[in-house]
Amino acid sequence: MVIHARSSSLIPLYNFLLAGLLFLSPAFSVTQIDSISFEFNDTPLKTALRKLIDDYGVSIVYPDNIANNLISARCISCSEKEAIVSVLSTSNLVWKQTGDQFTILNPTKPFRFGVLGRAMDKESGDPIPYANVFISELKIGDISRSDGTFSISNISSRTCTLTISYIGYETEKVPLKFPKDESIFQEIFISPKVLSTEAVSITGAAREFMDRSISPGQISFSPRHISTLPNLGEVDIFRSLQLLPGIQLGLGGTSGLFIRGGTPDQNLILLDGMPLYQTGHIFGFVSGINANSIKDVQVYKGGFPAQYGGRISSVIELTSRNGNSLKPHGGLYGNLMSQGLSGELPLFSRGSWNFNFRQSTTSDYQTDLYQAIQEFVTGDDKFNLIGESADSTKKQTALYSPQFSYQDFTSKVSFIISPNNRITFTSTAGKDSIRESREFIGFGSLLGYDTTYTQEMTEWRSAGSILNWSSNWDHEWDTQLTLSNNEYTSSYDSENSARDQLEEMIIGTAKEENYLKDKTIKIHNRFKGFENHLIEFGIDESFYENRFYDEKMDGTQSNITIFEQEGFLHSFYIQNRWVPTEKWVIQPGIRVNYYSEHEKYYSSPRISIIKKILPNFTLESSIGKHYQFIHQLEGDYTTRGSQGMWILSSELIPNISSTNHHLGFNWDYGNYSLTTEFYYRFLNNLFQLKDSYIPASSLKQNRDADDDLMDGGKGFARGFELLLRKQKGRLTGWLSYQRNQTQYEFPGLNNGDPFLSDHDVTQEFKSVLMTSIGTWNLTANWVYASGRVFTHPDNIQVDPSYNILVSKGKNGERLNSIHHLDVSISKTWLIFSTRIHFGLSVYNLYNQNNMSHKRYNPYTPSLTASDVAMLGITPTLFLQISF
Repeated sequence: MVIHARSSSLIPLYNFLLAGLLFLSPAFSVTQIDSISFEFNDTPLKTALRKLIDDYGVSIVYPDNIANNLISARCISCSEKEAIVSVLSTSNLVWKQTGDQFTILNPTKPFRFGVLGRAMDKESGDPIPYANVFISELKIGDISRSDGTFSISNISSRTCTLTISYIGYETEKVPLKFPKDESIFQEIFISPKVLSTEAVSITGAAREFMDRSISPGQISFSPRHISTLPNLGEVDIFRSLQLLPGIQLGLGGTSGLFIRGGTPDQNLILLDGMPLYQTGHIFGFVSGINANSIKDVQVYKGGFPAQYGGRISSVIELTSRNGNSLKPHGGLYGNLMSQGLSGELPLFSRGSWNFNFRQSTTSDYQTDLYQAIQEFVTGDDKFNLIGESADSTKKQTALYSPQFSYQDFTSKVSFIISPNNRITFTSTAGKDSIRESREFIGFGSLLGYDTTYTQEMTEWRSAGSILNWSSNWDHEWDTQLTLSNNEYTSSYDSENSARDQLEEMIIGTAKEENYLKDKTIKIHNRFKGFENHLIEFGIDESFYENRFYDEKMDGTQSNITIFEQEGFLHSFYIQNRWVPTEKWVIQPGIRVNYYSEHEKYYSSPRISIIKKILPNFTLESSIGKHYQFIHQLEGDYTTRGSQGMWILSSELIPNISSTNHHLGFNWDYGNYSLTTEFYYRFLNNLFQLKDSYIPASSLKQNRDADDDLMDGGKGFARGFELLLRKQKGRLTGWLSYQRNQTQYEFPGLNNGDPFLSDHDVTQEFKSVLMTSIGTWNLTANWVYASGRVFTHPDNIQVDPSYNILVSKGKNGERLNSIHHLDVSISKTWLIFSTRIHFGLSVYNLYNQNNMSHKRYNPYTPSLTASDVAMLGITPTLFLQISF
C-alpha cells in the first residue's frame, strides 16, 4: 500500500496549529526546566505541596497522614526536583521519582546520607591534604586524604553546613541539602589567609604552622610560612620541626631528627607514601627535603596508625605540592648555601606538573658559612685527627682541602581521570659529592712514609619514584594503590701515594660501591559503611636488596669483599576508628609482618583512646608494639663509602623493637592551647657493630653463633613534653619544654652497667615568638638545652691500632648547657604579577660560645680530648622570586 503525502501547501498551516495547541496546553506551560520560583515562610507543608501541584503542575502523590509541619523554603528558577528537595529539606519525609511523578512517603527507617568531595586551594587549585572537614551540628567529620578528597557518611539531617579548615587558610562553610547534594561531587575551594596589609600598624592574620590532629601525639605542620622562621643557611623543614616538643635539637646544629629518644634511622620518613633513605646533605647538616616542594607535614610521635610500620620511633609523612592547575607559575630562590628554581604547569585543565631543583653554591663561590660547616662536619674524620696531632718540633704538617656540593630534584605530575579517580606520579633524586685532598709531611712513624698524599672522592645518590592511584567508589568506600621504587647508592674512591726521599709511588687504593634497593606495593582501603566506624585495612609488600663491594690494594696485595642481602617484608593491617559517642574515640588496630630473612611472623598490636572530658579538655592515650627490619650504619667503624648505608636484619643482625606508651592532656582556652604529654618506650634487641672499619668484611666472614660481631642490648626512653601556644593576637607563637632520659644496657659494654645514649639530652626549652609590623614579619626563637654526654678521658684507652676503648663510666659526664637566640625579619613585595620575598636571619645573635661535643684524638702521644664549638653569630640572607 502506498500512502501519499498531504499537499505541501497545507503542511505549514498544520505545523502552526499544532505548535499553538501545545503552547497553550497547561501540561506544557508549567513543565519548563528551571521555571519554579517560590518563597514559603512558616507555611504548612501540605499547603506548599498543593501550590506546587496547582500553580506549577508538578505531579506529586503523598499520603494524608504525613505531618503538616510549618516549613520555610525558598527557590528561584528551580527544576521540579530542586523544588521538591527544598520543600522537604527540614522534614523527615522521603521521596522517589518515577517518570514525571514524585511520591512522598513516611520513612520506614532512619535515613542516612553521605557527601564526597575534595578540598582545594582557591588560588592554585592545588588539593589540600589533611584538611579538617566536619559538620558541627551533627558532630561528625573527616580528614582529607593526600589528594584532598574527603567523605562523610551517616548524615542524619536533610540540611546541614559543611565546614572546611586547614592551617593558614580561611575557614569555608558550604550549605548542603540532601538527597540532592549526595550525588554531587563537592569541589570546595578555600583561600589562603592574607597575612598583612599596607597599613603601618600591626595588622593581618597570624602565621600558622601547626595544629593537633586526630591521633594521640600527632602534629600537623604546614611549611607555607617556614621561610619566616630563623634558619641557618637553608630554609629547612627538619630544622623547623626541631622547634616542636619531643623533637630535640640536632646534635651540633645538624638537621637530624631525634624523636623521643630515637635516632634518625628509626624514623619512617615518607614522601607521598614512598620511604626515603637519604634525608640529609653535608653529613646531615642540611635536610635532603626541599621545603619549596612540600605542602603538608604530619608528625606521629605517639601512637602510629596500623597502616605505618617498619620503624620504631616516629613517622614523618610529607605530602608534596601538586602545583597550580589553573595557570603557569615559576620561581627562583637563593641563599648563602644554595640556589634553586621551581615551575608549575597546568595539564589540560585536569592536572598539573610541579618541579623543584636545588643546587649548592659552586666551589668557586662558597661562602664563609659553607666553609664553616665543612670544617665542623669533617673535624672528627680519622685523617683530620691525624693532621691535628702534628708536632711542629718534629717538622710535621698536614694540609686538607675539601670540596662539598649537593643537589636535589623533586617532580610531581597529578592528573584527574574523573572526580572520583586521581593519579599522581612523584619522583625525587639527590646527590652529594665530596672531593678531598690531603698531604701529610713528617708522619713516617705513623703512616710509614715521610710524605703521603691522598685523593678521595665520595658520592651519595638517591633516586625514587612512586605512583599513587586514588579511587573513591562512593562516600563509604575508597582505595589507594601505590607502587614505589627507591634506590640509594654510595661510592668511594681513594688513592694514596707517598714520596720517600726522591721517589714517588702509589702505595694503596680503595674502592667501595654500595647500594640499597626498595620496591614496594601498597593497597590501602577505607570503609565507612557502619555508623560511627571508620575501618581501614590493607597490605604492604616491600622487596629489599642491598650490596656492599669493597676493594683494597695495599702495595702488591689486593683484596675484594662482596656482601649481598635480599629479603622481603609482607605486612597486613587493619584498624577501626570507633566513635561510640561524641566524647569517646577508640582506635584499635593490628599489623602483622612476615620477614623472609627470619622466616617468622611479628604481630604489632596497638590501640589509642581519646576522651573528651570537657568541651575544651581532652585526655588521650596510646600503646603499641613496633618492629624495625632495616638499619643505618653509623659510628666509629664506618668508612666514607659505608657511612649512612643501610643493612637488613639477618641471622646475625636482629630486628629491633619498641613498645611505645603515650599519655596526654589537651586544653583549649580562647586563643591559647596547652598540651602535656608523657611517654615511655621500652627498646629491645639493640645492637652495635664493632671491630671493623669495613662493614662488608665484618658481615661477610663466617662466624659462630657466639662470635662477637656486635654488641647487643636493650634500653628505654622516657620523658614528658609541654607545649603552650598562642594562636591569635598581635603576638603569637609557642613555648615548649621537654625532659627526656634515654638509657642503654649492653652486657659487652661499660662492664655491663647501664649508660646514657650518645644523643641523650636531659631537657630542652624552646620558644618561638612571631609578630608583624606593617608588612614586615618578625620572628625570634630562643632555645636552651642540656649539654651532650661524654666519657671522661680517664676511662678511655687506646689500643695499638688507635681504636678508642671505653672501660667504664661511658657517657658519665655532660658538657655545659647550650643556649642561643635566633631572629628573622622578612618582607614580601607584589609587583604586578611578581612576588618578591626577601629576608635576613641571624643565628646565635649574641654569639654564645656553645659546645657541640667532645673530640678525642688517639693519634697524639697521649689521648687528648677537646671541646668542639658550635657556630657563633651567623647571618643568612635569602631571596625568593615567584611569578
